[in-house]
Amino acid sequence: MVRRISRNQQAGSQLALELALTAYAIVAGLVIIRALLLSVGISGSLWVGSFIYGITDPFASILQLVPGGDFGVINRLTLADLTMVAAVIAFPLFLLARGPRD
Repeated sequence: MVRRISRNQQAGSQLALELALTAYAIVAGLVIIRALLLSVGISGSLWVGSFIYGITDPFASILQLVPGGDFGVINRLTLADLTMVAAVIAFPLFLLARGPRD
């Protein structure tokens, strides 16, 4: 039996996909900007530092609880921050490797 998708369902799935991609782009941008700011040594006293660090610190603080997570790599950039960057890079690669859904 062939299952038909109506236009409303197709439009809803397109909207959900666009919202998910937008959310991923925002999160990925924040994580990469955080890594750049930390590697350059921008402190939280500047407005851009306090804004980015304020949003991303809850996620980084969880990763810093892992042993070795607070190990400094470059300037103030830690292994926890590099882990977040790696997750941002690995997520689309995982979706690409999974292949299209039929």
